[in-house]
Parts: sequence; C-alpha cells; structure tokens
Amino acid sequence: MHSAVSAFSSIPAPLWDGCFPGEVEGLRYYQACEASHPSHAHTQALVVKSPHGADAVAPMFRMDYALHTSLQEGRLGDALRWLDQRFPRALKLPLLGLGSPFAERCHFGFAPEASVPDRQEAAGRMLDLLEQQAALSGIGLTVVKDVHDTDLPVLEPVLRERGYTRLSSLPVAVLHLRYPTFDAYLDSLSGATRKDMRRKLRAAEAVEIEIRTDVSDIQDELYALYEETRLTSASDYGDFERLPRDYFHQVVSSLSPQAFCVLYRVEGVLAAFNLLMVEDDRVIDKFLGMRYPLARTHNLYFVSWMQNVRYCIANGKTRLQTGQGTFSNKLRLGSSLEPMHNYFCHRNPVLNGALKWASKYFGFEEMDPGLREARKRAGELSPL
Repeated sequence: MHSAVSAFSSIPAPLWDGCFPGEVEGLRYYQACEASHPSHAHTQALVVKSPHGADAVAPMFRMDYALHTSLQEGRLGDALRWLDQRFPRALKLPLLGLGSPFAERCHFGFAPEASVPDRQEAAGRMLDLLEQQAALSGIGLTVVKDVHDTDLPVLEPVLRERGYTRLSSLPVAVLHLRYPTFDAYLDSLSGATRKDMRRKLRAAEAVEIEIRTDVSDIQDELYALYEETRLTSASDYGDFERLPRDYFHQVVSSLSPQAFCVLYRVEGVLAAFNLLMVEDDRVIDKFLGMRYPLARTHNLYFVSWMQNVRYCIANGKTRLQTGQGTFSNKLRLGSSLEPMHNYFCHRNPVLNGALKWASKYFGFEEMDPGLREARKRAGELSPL
C-alpha cells in the first residue's frame, strides 16, 4: 500500500484520469491551474494505492478561511467583514482540504472497478493522509469541499465515522437539454420569459461573437473582465472566487479544443466572454466575465446563455452546467439545482464544537441571499 502527496505535474495521466473517465476537469485541468501559480491557495494532489486496486486520488488545497465567508448579509456578516479589514489575520482559520477552489465539485475519485468497501477503505486512508499533512503543517481545520449528492453513499459514512460535520454548500445549476431545436428550448420556457428572451435577442443583433482557442494575446483583458464581474457581484466568497491572472490562458492552451472562450464584442470592444469546457455529453460554462455597463446595455448575460444553448443543441450535448451563482436567472431559464455538501473537522475539540454548533445556522446554501430569493421566486411561480 502506498499514499503520497504530489505535484499535479508529477502524476501519471492514466492514474488520475482513470478515476474520472470522460471528465474534462481531469489531470490536465489541474495541471493548468497549478501552472497558473495561484498565490492565495496552495494546491497539490493526494494519491492512495493498494494491492486490491482501490486506487484513489483527490486534489488538496491549503487556504486561510475567512469566518464571514458564508455570511453574505446581515449585521453579523457586516461586522465580521469590518473587523477582517482592520485585523486581517485575526478572523481567518488556516485550513487544509480535499477539493479545489478552482472546481465546483470535489474530484474524490476511485478506480472504476473498486467495490464500495474498497472505496471506503481508500477514502479512509485518503483522510488519514490529509489529517497527517494538516498536523505536520500545524493546521487544525480539515475540510472536504463540494461533495456531490452522488458521492454521498461512499463518502458520508466514512466522514461521519471520523467526526466530520456536514455544512451545506452552494448548489450547482444544470440545464437539461433534450430539445431537437433552439426554438423548442424557447418554447419550454414560460410565456413571459420566452417573450422577454426574444426581445433581448433582437436588441443584441449588433453583438459580434467569436470563438477563440488561443487567448494568449487577450489574457489580461479576460482577467480584468472576470475581476470586474466578481467585484460587481452581490455576493463575495473571497478566495474561493479568486483566479490567478494566467488562469484563462493556461486552461485554454492546455485543454483546447475541449476548452475555449466565446467572446462578445460591441463595436469592436470586448464586452463579455465565457470560458466553456466540453465533454461527450456536457458543456461546463466555467466562468463569465463582463464589462459594465456595456454588457447590461446589450443583455450579454442572456445573449451568452442562448449562444451556449445553441452550441449544446447543435453538438448533441444534453447538459449545460452553469455553476454556483445568479440562481434566479438560471431557474427562470430552466435549470435545476444539484445539491453540494461541505464537511469539516477541527482537531481542537472546543473549537470543533463551536464550529459544529454554528454550522446549523450558517450554511452557504441557507445564507446566500441570491439563492434564497431564487427559490422564493421559483416557489411563487410553481403551479398549485
């Protein structure tokens, strides 16, 4: 049996990608993230191998967690953010986690042929390795970030047995596309939404659309638009939303043609872009960047959405994944929300107890105002 911490650049591709068949966010993606040299999160790979063939791999990241991260509104959140600006180290907890700040799902993977018991045994040894690394680094808080519902049958019993507490994460939005034409998709929307979308698309006829598989000459402009969008958002998840300046160039150059950017220009000015990542049956709308107020004036959020739907239908893709955020628009446009879960444990039993108590009230899903409002609107629009 063998367990190791490694740079992604040192991992053999068959070892990692064999655990994630067909995933575009495979080893090359994590190598691209590593090559972009993130300053706010140190990332590595964990590998567990055994004679039974129960190989397991997972990304690992180290970060300082701001205590106000899940408090997106209210006096307590405002107070903690005020204190964080004045005492930036006092309200941060160093953490070591499985998952990645560059992925909406924890890629905790196993050899496809491994049985459930073997997977759970490998998961336990993976957590052993994580906790050992945390202890060596003097870090008390270990987490598993963004576990998908489909991974719970294997991981939940192991995590619970080791004393980890579940904390809701933000869901991932997925649009299921089983429509023969773009017009058939539009017809699936409510009458008011359909009318609004047709009006927005007519008003955006002057927008120029370009697909780029090489963004080396515009990487700074893409980063600036992403930052403008991130900083304009009503929610702020801090380091979990930050990207290295070289991220878009590294990802596109490493994964092309499975990764590319769609550019939206107005009179020659780059007003918006999407980073898309493509699998056999799924397109991931990974990141969106917009220039304000130009993007709003030309409805580029919705123009880009419809462009991505057209691409999916034309290329036989039945799922458009659009990530964590802007939930009202995504539900209105037909998406469903797939639950995600975080787990945490602190070696200090007093602090662990306090965090466990707080988790009942401060889950990401419960505290995100955009998600709460989106679900309220969806409930009001649901038939009786």
